[in-house]
Amino acid sequence: MTAIVSDATYDVVIAGASFAGLAAAQRLHGRTLLLDKAPLGDNQTSACGAPRSTVRAMGAEASIQQVHDALVLHTPRREALWPLPEPFCTFDYRRFCELAFARTAAEFRQATVVRRNGHSVLTGDGEVAGRLLVDATGWRAVLAGGPASGYVNRRMMAFGIETEIAVDFPPGLHFYFLPEVRDGYAWAFPCGETVRFGVLSYLGRTKLGDGLSRFLARFNLQMREIHGGYLASGLRAPVVDNVFVAGDASGQCLPLTGEGIRTAVLAGFRVGELLQRVLDGEATFAQAAADYTAFTADARRRFRALTWGNIALLLMPLRLTGAAAAYLSRPGPLSGFMRHYLGIFADASPAPSPVLR
Repeated sequence: MTAIVSDATYDVVIAGASFAGLAAAQRLHGRTLLLDKAPLGDNQTSACGAPRSTVRAMGAEASIQQVHDALVLHTPRREALWPLPEPFCTFDYRRFCELAFARTAAEFRQATVVRRNGHSVLTGDGEVAGRLLVDATGWRAVLAGGPASGYVNRRMMAFGIETEIAVDFPPGLHFYFLPEVRDGYAWAFPCGETVRFGVLSYLGRTKLGDGLSRFLARFNLQMREIHGGYLASGLRAPVVDNVFVAGDASGQCLPLTGEGIRTAVLAGFRVGELLQRVLDGEATFAQAAADYTAFTADARRRFRALTWGNIALLLMPLRLTGAAAAYLSRPGPLSGFMRHYLGIFADASPAPSPVLR
């Protein structure tokens, strides 16, 4: 017989305690449970670069390590500077999670989420029931179907790895389009006294160690401990069998750049707000599901445009990539691109949450 984790039903059970899960929890005031297979703040897979406003909206500004006012795009023969309309930052993942969790009223429990069983979540430690369920488990989308289901489309996933090294480096978020990773890009994100160096394959290629080593050799550096994983894009269905799905679990990582923190946080905010309205009797579940579905559908055209940009990068020679980056660095084209890019999910309310702990 399956053990019961709790003898009471939670108002909301959130599977996954990273960006989307924590954001949803910040908007909930009922009895909420956050589940994750790792201790809070462990198992970093992200490069941890995001708009400063996103980190601030999560109440995690104290986790910021360095603020950046520009993107720097490198190709073998050219370099293009893209001033940012709002600052981005790099931050400490563990500290971010701790600060964000402190602004929730949720309980946290370390447990591996196995699958969904009706309104219950089956974990490695037993079963826990919730009136409402949120899947924020990353690309595997465990509650929405799991990796073996048709819901998870491996063709819409990139893969990246990263290492962090103490070294001096010019400010800015640096992207490199080089022969070492021809099916993606490399990056160098300064974060205070260290720099995060990584490589990504748009095609989901996982054997990237050699590419990262050759990229680091450009700076006379050697690889240290690495982390990384899949990045799911393509906007999967946002509600599946009465489960709200957010972040990479719903394919909300942006094509072209691989950015997923901002979209995960904004989607998580919307999910939490909608489910709280259901708990308060201000909306039916069907109304909340329709609202969230419309919220994600509004971004589909912008996602599609970034996907075409992704395809173009894969097809064009590197000299044309450099020319395109230089053209887009002009004020007019850059302003249009950034308005399109930063407009994704921008109508989610980033109002600050009260400190509850």
